[in-house]
Amino acid sequence: MLSKQLNISKLANVKTLVILALLASLSVFLETFLGINSGYFKLHFAYLPVALAGMLYGIAPAILVAAVADILSNLGTGFSFVFVLLAVLEGAVYGMFLHKELHGRNKLILQAVVSQLVVSLIIHAGLNTWALWQLFGFFNPVRFIINAVTYPVKVFSLFMLLNYRKVFSKFV
Repeated sequence: MLSKQLNISKLANVKTLVILALLASLSVFLETFLGINSGYFKLHFAYLPVALAGMLYGIAPAILVAAVADILSNLGTGFSFVFVLLAVLEGAVYGMFLHKELHGRNKLILQAVVSQLVVSLIIHAGLNTWALWQLFGFFNPVRFIINAVTYPVKVFSLFMLLNYRKVFSKFV
């Protein structure tokens, strides 16, 4: 029963593993080379491949993509197991909220809004800020402002991702 909810059985397929590896590498590329990473804020679209894995495959594959992408993108800058756990939690949220196929514009908007709200409020503004404070004594309230400013962009991009579910499903 648990393996059916987590979609662990889908990980036994070589094609699925290759697609998940490509999504993880795309996430690393989007964060490392196309993102803005400064001491005060991060602005990138590395969450989209993780959300796509969650949308197409479910919780466990999204967790795998999030964990691999976070480990690979932070190898050179300082690796912390706590932040990998937060990335895993983010992948699980995307898998839980985006995997169910809904129809209708309003339902898709609600699906994008709720999933990103959980990620932005609980994981990014809450747990991630708490982890930075506990590990490094670093607290920057600008993070909350950046979260609020980037939230509509992330919701819109998730909504667009959900709109093209049928196109992406052809490759699964």
